[in-house]
Amino acid sequence: SVTCEDIRKNEPYHPTIVFSIRLREAICFTRFAKVPESTDVYHQWYHRDTLNARIRLTLHPPGWSAYSTIQLREFDKGPWRVEVTDMKGHLFDVLRFSITE
Repeated sequence: SVTCEDIRKNEPYHPTIVFSIRLREAICFTRFAKVPESTDVYHQWYHRDTLNARIRLTLHPPGWSAYSTIQLREFDKGPWRVEVTDMKGHLFDVLRFSITE
C-alpha cells in the first residue's frame, strides 16, 4: 500500500507522505498479489486518531489493486493514517501521512 497524489494507468503516481491542502485530495492505493476468492477489504482513514471514513473495496482473483480517496478541507491539516483491513478487522497495513499548507 502507498499514499500518492494521483493514479495514472492504474498505478500510483507521485507517492508521498506529505500532502499539500492545495491538492484537494489524498489517495491510498493497495495491491494484493494473491487473491484466492472475491473478498472485501477496507481503507479506514483516521485524522488525529478519529475515524473519518471507512471505504469498502472489493478484490477479485487472481490479483487485484484498488484505491480510495478523501477530499481535503482546510480543517483536515495535521496527522493522518490509513488502516487497510479485512472484514474481520485483520490489519494488513498502516500508512501514516500529514496534510500541510
